[in-house]
Amino acid sequence: MRASLISASGIDLDVLASLLADVDVHDLWVIKNVVGDGVIFEPIPDVVVGVLNAKDVSGTASAQEGFNNFDVLLRVGQAVARGIPSLLIVPPPLKPPSWIKGLSVALCSPGNRSALADHIWALTASATRDGASKVLLDRFNPINTELYISRLKAVEKAYVNPLPLSPGASSGRIGHAYAQFESLISELLVSAGAALAEPPEDARRYDYADFAFVPSSGSSVVVLAECKLVSGKSKRRISEDEAALHQKVTATHSQLGLLVYHSIDGVQPTPARHATALVERISAMELIARLKEKPLQRVIADAVAQAAAR
Repeated sequence: MRASLISASGIDLDVLASLLADVDVHDLWVIKNVVGDGVIFEPIPDVVVGVLNAKDVSGTASAQEGFNNFDVLLRVGQAVARGIPSLLIVPPPLKPPSWIKGLSVALCSPGNRSALADHIWALTASATRDGASKVLLDRFNPINTELYISRLKAVEKAYVNPLPLSPGASSGRIGHAYAQFESLISELLVSAGAALAEPPEDARRYDYADFAFVPSSGSSVVVLAECKLVSGKSKRRISEDEAALHQKVTATHSQLGLLVYHSIDGVQPTPARHATALVERISAMELIARLKEKPLQRVIADAVAQAAAR
């Protein structure tokens, strides 16, 4: 049996390695940094185990010497999207992620042999039952364009005609519209087959994109997405958001940054003088149009190719 053990830096993995050996895992690959990305899913492992670092509460520890917690979560999310039986070890005081469906979680230290023994046994037993078929076939189901266009109109209305709020209504109005827009885009991507990952609850917001996603069950591409509402009155240029997203893409070793924007007053942002490497800017309307014509995996593959050519 083959296993990929994906760990945040600074963790003793001796107990886990021993437990995996006890259940006949004879081909164990330990991945702690981007150098190992090429062997996580090649060949496809029977099981994947992810280990978080209890000291990295916000998920923002420097990844210079290896993965931080968010790096681990992204890769475990990829494994689950591929249908690979996966276990995430979440030591206190960390909280388990709610956005990875179908993931087994062990709330204990990676050195707690007695607590982990049953989890490891159940994980490998599940892999034996499931057999070798792990990557699901992707089917192209065109999205409901009318639904998402009508929701964009609702976002515009929420921005222009907000519900009564307490003092500070202006910022509250903008925040409400932004939340609606981010929810719309995340649901659009999920409906097109994406597997989403959200930042840790305790993370500092400016350290992360709005969310990350894998475009399909068989994809190894990690995309960071940011959602921006723009207007002719906005003082901030969208090119500044592109530059900030580029930094996040490189910091998390992702393959692409997708900046999805929508103009609430019809005034489109000024075209960038220079394209930002690893970042694709696209309007929400254009994204909806593309997903009507082709699968998300193809849309993202085209964007990655364009970004890599810059």
